[in-house]
Amino acid sequence: MENHTEHSWKEDQLIAQLHNSVDNAFDAVGQAHTNPTEEKRQDAREKIQHAERSFKNAVEARGEIEPIIRLKEQLFKSKESYQKLH
Repeated sequence: MENHTEHSWKEDQLIAQLHNSVDNAFDAVGQAHTNPTEEKRQDAREKIQHAERSFKNAVEARGEIEPIIRLKEQLFKSKESYQKLH
């Protein structure tokens, strides 16, 4: 049986990983806007897909808690921005 501290640490790590994925997607989309080469667009697309998988895993593990919802909104904004590249 895991204790409360271990559970809290795992939740923090899960949210930190999701946060990093969302930040990476945001940065990649920004780079694709600055330098819209196929390579940059591909990188942005891959980072968004990775963040979406991280989001799905976080929701499955923790549910739609407030920090995850905020990160989902940020990811949605990155996806909207990416759509404007085309």
